[in-house]
Amino acid sequence: MQTLVSLQGPFTYSIVALIIFIVLTIIITVYLILTKEQKKVKAINEEKVKAVPEKNIKNIPVIKTKYLEKLNSIEYKYNNKKISLRKAYQLISEAVRMFVFEVTDITTQNYSLTEIKKLNIPHLYELIKEYYEPEFADKSVGDFNDAINKARSVISKWS
Repeated sequence: MQTLVSLQGPFTYSIVALIIFIVLTIIITVYLILTKEQKKVKAINEEKVKAVPEKNIKNIPVIKTKYLEKLNSIEYKYNNKKISLRKAYQLISEAVRMFVFEVTDITTQNYSLTEIKKLNIPHLYELIKEYYEPEFADKSVGDFNDAINKARSVISKWS
């Protein structure tokens, strides 16, 4: 049987349409990857916000009282010769740093003097700076009463 219809050649795609399809596929893939990463970053940031404990509602007067009592205890021990001047300065410094940590959640107990200066809390920096020499000198010399009163003042005036 003879037919007048001949076989057609294979279907060919236009090269322009193929390039447009590939470019669109790449753009969509990059877009989906970027939005997925942004969602991850947003979720991590939200987790950090949620991870902050309800400790943020702080009872500052109670914390102040706690650390003022610690300072009283240090003063008692020093006046009764139970601790040295160096140890007294170390304990005062520790008490002030822990007070700041409890109030602000900044781990000042782990910070050097330079790192404390970067916090931009001048009264804390000046106080800790004053304690450095008696804490670390070969022979501790300092005015204990002035030092402990300054610590009390910083804690009392903290808001």
